[in-house]
Amino acid sequence: MNHLTELERDSLCELFNISLGGAAKLMSEMISDEILLTVPSLKLITESEAKNFENLANKDVCTVEQKFVGDIGNGSAFLLFHKSASLEIVKMMMKDYVALNEVSQFEKDALSEIGNIILNAILSNLAKMSNYKIETQIPEFFSGKYEELLLNRNPNSNEDNSILLVFIDYQLKGKEIKGYIFFILNFDSIKNLSRVLIEKLK
Repeated sequence: MNHLTELERDSLCELFNISLGGAAKLMSEMISDEILLTVPSLKLITESEAKNFENLANKDVCTVEQKFVGDIGNGSAFLLFHKSASLEIVKMMMKDYVALNEVSQFEKDALSEIGNIILNAILSNLAKMSNYKIETQIPEFFSGKYEELLLNRNPNSNEDNSILLVFIDYQLKGKEIKGYIFFILNFDSIKNLSRVLIEKLK
């Protein structure tokens, strides 16, 4: 089983902490209200383990995917929320400007904007902290069943891929919504990235 040392995990956690802190600030400015994003945990799992993760296989979810290529390798970053949570986020963002029965019409644009902010923050900080050259594609929004969206759409899916999973809490006005960031990349690339970050963070 592929695994990371505690120091390697800590270096990756620091990357996500820095990135999500910046993303929360941008999002707070966007909606004129404070948003808190935290990184309570991080784990490395296989694609097989991801298929059965937290019984999500048959659940309706919304994802924003951003593909990337570069010195780090080819991979995908996903921001994922349960369907019910995604609609709650849209209500937060739209405040009282949209009737409740119209919220779903704005789901794609609102979540795409959030995904763009969060995933770009992570990948741009990754490039900055590692000195890697990384090219990203325009984020894409998808809504449907978890397994179909996260795993079957991944063009780089193979037995060598690992998934770096980050749990995030999205808080606004006392509401707490759990989300997930899936960073799909082969294990050697994740391992090398963590080692580079260790050197940069010394």
